[in-house]
Amino acid sequence: MEPAAAPAPEPQDQLGPGLLESVWRYRWWVAAATVLAALAGFAASFLQATVYEAEARMLLTDPESSGLFGDDTGSNSSGERFVRNQAASADSPKVYQRAAERLDGRLTWEEIQERVEVRPSTNVDVLTVLGRAPTPEDAAEVTNAVARAYQDLRSQAVQRRADEATAELEESITQQRQIIQQAEARLQSDPENARAQAERDAAVNQLMSFQGRVDQIKVDAALFGSGVERFTQARPPETPAQPRPGRNSAVAAVLGLLASSALAWWRAEQSQSADRRQDAAPVLRAPLLAQVPDFKSVGATGLDPARSAPHSPAGEAYQFLMSSLEHALAQVEGRSVIVTSAGPGNGKTLTALAGVASTPGLTDLADDDMPLEGCVASVDVAGRGPLPLVPCGTRPANAAGFFRTPGFRKSLARVTEHADLVVLDTPPLLTVADTSAIAGHVDGIVVVVTKGTPLKTLEEMRERLEFVGTPVLGYVFNRADTRSGTSYGYGYGYGYTGEATSNGQPSPASASKAGGNGHSPSRAAWWTDPAGKPSPR
Repeated sequence: MEPAAAPAPEPQDQLGPGLLESVWRYRWWVAAATVLAALAGFAASFLQATVYEAEARMLLTDPESSGLFGDDTGSNSSGERFVRNQAASADSPKVYQRAAERLDGRLTWEEIQERVEVRPSTNVDVLTVLGRAPTPEDAAEVTNAVARAYQDLRSQAVQRRADEATAELEESITQQRQIIQQAEARLQSDPENARAQAERDAAVNQLMSFQGRVDQIKVDAALFGSGVERFTQARPPETPAQPRPGRNSAVAAVLGLLASSALAWWRAEQSQSADRRQDAAPVLRAPLLAQVPDFKSVGATGLDPARSAPHSPAGEAYQFLMSSLEHALAQVEGRSVIVTSAGPGNGKTLTALAGVASTPGLTDLADDDMPLEGCVASVDVAGRGPLPLVPCGTRPANAAGFFRTPGFRKSLARVTEHADLVVLDTPPLLTVADTSAIAGHVDGIVVVVTKGTPLKTLEEMRERLEFVGTPVLGYVFNRADTRSGTSYGYGYGYGYTGEATSNGQPSPASASKAGGNGHSPSRAAWWTDPAGKPSPR
């Protein structure tokens, strides 16, 4: 049990556990999901049709880079473009139609197109043809048919271009021969005609050049052929491309691991709770005022060991709490505070233990004719004398509306006027609207946090308190398990019945919330029980 001395911590961006911590927390669940996903992937593999995939590769020769037809201006960029163009050419209806002819019409060119894929290489002049079929032999056959069809059409295109080039040269050769014949005729009539001699010699040289070029084109075209420098034929594959149970299981396992890890992270975030005394600080953005031990963990017995044994660990816990509370109120120059929590839970209220009647009380003080002394009861604290306590009083017809009226402010002012410290025990903030109305009339708020309270709930409570505007002085961590040093708990009861129930309200303003197990409150504690400090004015 330690009083808080540090200021409220700064807000943190991440309050929940990290991914690895979440996965480890739910490791068995994640492992089971991963195994189930792998088994599902393995089973789904057998629902797929068996498909074999064969591959043929063709190393191409760029006619520009090879100097075919006298063009030697190729570059790396033009080479890459050439391969892409050839891939588009190989993936054309003409090639598939030619492949269908090679297969003797067993498949239409549309069926071949569905089974075949042509891929260009990005770093070498290679075309890859992938063919798929239900059997290994059919896969290899359709792949080779497309590759051969491409080579056939490519050879025809090269030969056609060579023929066009030689045809143009033949026309030039014919012209040069005519020039030679005309020059020789002029030389026969005038052997000394120098001009005719020069024209004849020039035409002869040009003729020889053209004839040499024609011969070179024919040789180059024959050597170039289809432009495929090396052809690696497709062979029947030994194993099918699908299904692949091992691969499918691995992929499904990875997907299952990712999905289950994400779900574990989300669940860990949603289930993150205040299990240690410091867990609530970054959420509430308020300091720890004190921690109250669980009575069982310190060996305390009885209905209220904190009151009957003030020097016990439970009693000392409340003394620390009061010291921290006085210090926090001094910083805001206040004298009144409410004690609340996020929601109801198991616990006990000192009002019930004191046996104090619910009336007259705070609500009755709105009447000027009601004397304050008639509404003040006392609770005996061993070794410290009586502690003044004001019960709730007569329940008004509109309880929620009463706390927003001048009558409530008058009642609270009359109590505050005669006390050094007023602590109001209020219902859970998130379940009853009364607390928000009461909080606007006091100087500070003390929050009681129980072990296992979801951090999301505390975050919602902080947002509600920020809207109220009254400063949060700090929080009390209740039912701390001092045996482990890390496990704590808190019970906050709340009820409307006139008899003790299993859901009791925590301690009234006499000191703090009570930890441990015990009786539930009477109706006197249905919303709040303001009380004074042991030494009233």
